[in-house]
Amino acid sequence: MNPGISRTLKLLGAMCLGLAIPSAHVFHDLIPYAIMTMLWFAFLDICPMGFRRQHFYLLAANWVVGLAAWGLLYPFHPKLALVALLIGLTPTATASPVVTGMLGGRVEFVAGSVLLTNVCAGCLFPLVLPFFLGTKEAISVIPFLRQTFIVILLPLAIAQSLRLGAPRWTQAILRYRSVSFYLWMFALFLITAQASHFLLSEWRAGDGCTPLLIQIGLVAVVICVINFALGWKIGQRVGLVRETSQSLGQKNTMFTIWIALLYTDPIVALGPTFYILCHSSYNAWQIARCRK
Repeated sequence: MNPGISRTLKLLGAMCLGLAIPSAHVFHDLIPYAIMTMLWFAFLDICPMGFRRQHFYLLAANWVVGLAAWGLLYPFHPKLALVALLIGLTPTATASPVVTGMLGGRVEFVAGSVLLTNVCAGCLFPLVLPFFLGTKEAISVIPFLRQTFIVILLPLAIAQSLRLGAPRWTQAILRYRSVSFYLWMFALFLITAQASHFLLSEWRAGDGCTPLLIQIGLVAVVICVINFALGWKIGQRVGLVRETSQSLGQKNTMFTIWIALLYTDPIVALGPTFYILCHSSYNAWQIARCRK
């Protein structure tokens, strides 16, 4: 079987298994450790780079998409507008460098995007969200920033220390880099299991909310398409289309789900939950197309 098709079937199988076994969400605490290990493998083979102009274009696009979506939907449906806002403002996913590496892109560029967008989100969210949420309660970002630095900077520091201090060991370890793919399958299984559990819980708790669920799903799909397309456009002139598209399209939805559950209601949290399924499905197709 074609390796690309085989990998895609494995990823889709992991997602389907997660959707079919929502009880596996109890192991969701293992997700950061799987991502840290994947990033460690990815960082072993790169040289760190500074921020480029495209990083700041992506940061601006992240906020423009979210604010524009909110402005368009607010006159018609305020809650749906809040869903679109949270999806749009969500920073780059911590797992995006790993997926970019699978696509043959520059991992170091996407790692820079993860750091910039997540740190900026952590600093700006407390300032802007109370206005949109209609609350004066302050949003604590310390746990979020702590997790971001641990998940990204710790694997980077360990990997680069090993790369510079023990290059022979590094090359020996890199022979097993294919382990990253199976770790991604495991993380994807847990992520979709968590999304499935959340969706089932809300479905059972809600009465007559099916039309709203469909609308939220459509908003997630539309914003996902816009993000990947706009990201592709940003990197087109400098040959970084995979990197910029992934940086803008793959989102750290766990953060916005946390924000939504703390400061709004579970229905709003369904937006980033649906987005997980959107960008994960597209990632699976991308990997198949790249391998082919």
